[in-house]
Amino acid sequence: MLCPICKTVALNNEELLPNLTAKACGQCGGRWIQSFQYWKWLDTQKNKLAEKPNDTKADLPVEDSAAGKLCPECGHFLSHKKVGHGVDFHLDRCGNCGGIWFDKNEWEILQGKNLHDDIHFVFSSAWQKQIEQDEIEQTQEHRFEKILGAADYQKTKEIAGWIKSHPNKSTILGYITDK
Repeated sequence: MLCPICKTVALNNEELLPNLTAKACGQCGGRWIQSFQYWKWLDTQKNKLAEKPNDTKADLPVEDSAAGKLCPECGHFLSHKKVGHGVDFHLDRCGNCGGIWFDKNEWEILQGKNLHDDIHFVFSSAWQKQIEQDEIEQTQEHRFEKILGAADYQKTKEIAGWIKSHPNKSTILGYITDK
């Protein structure tokens, strides 16, 4: 099995975690996790993977390879999907065999952010739609802040929060829009 980035370097077995074996590239540092390996590991975890705070590994450098890649297992093209949820890179997955490619440090960052047990969701339309929605909201917030200025934008957010939580919010909104 050859590295989808380096093309000529053979991938070697590496134990990422107990019961989770990956195939690693000694040249670029990328890793391939076969679908059955990931699901077998996830199945052994059951409720052992409690939520935890973010870890410092989240600051590791990543060289997110955007170039198209072929699956090292079956030769199909890998789909390239954004991870989101505070992570700035993409993951690559084979739609045929289900294996996943991690560029150097991506696994460690996902583990540090406690997303390593949610990788199977990253490729779902619901996950990708949420990322898109989050980006739209962030763009709108930046736009409002640019128009209003930082201080007025902050005050507007405070007022909006107060209105949202007020038991008579519809009366308040009616009063404001009527004036």
